Amino acid sequence: MSKTLPNIFILFQISCGEKKDVDVCKCLTLPGNSVYMQENNDACRDAISKEIGVENWEKVNMSLSQNAEISAKFDALAEKCMR
Repeated sequence: MSKTLPNIFILFQISCGEKKDVDVCKCLTLPGNSVYMQENNDACRDAISKEIGVENWEKVNMSLSQNAEISAKFDALAEKCMR
């Protein structure tokens, strides 16, 4: 039984790993099918969401009439990344 504990511990470490640091601008500008995005999709979602102050930016209605403040934050982030 003691031989299985290290394996369980390793599995726990992998599944509960730390969040990745990603380049938010790469997340916004690289194609979704790029290797970077395939490897960092969830981390990119979380980083963009954190930048604009929402739980999950992919689920936010970005129309000006619905969320003008969040839409402005997203636009400012995108503009920063285009410089």
